[in-house]
Amino acid sequence: MSITKDSIKQLIANILEVSVEKIIDELAVGDIPEWDSLAHMRIIAALESDLGVVLDIEQTLEIEDVEDIVDAVLNNE
Repeated sequence: MSITKDSIKQLIANILEVSVEKIIDELAVGDIPEWDSLAHMRIIAALESDLGVVLDIEQTLEIEDVEDIVDAVLNNE
């Protein structure tokens, strides 16, 4: 399976249990009630388990918004 920006956004929407339309590039941790610190860790875990993406600690700590997640995943392929 090819990983795309849309597939990453869909994964985030599924984890947060919100519509994919809410997942814009600028959406960040804490911007919506569904995206708290625990949900953030679930997103990171899902990237690894569902998409097979392995992020190092530095990458994980730098992720603050959807755009950061997309960049980290697509640059890690």
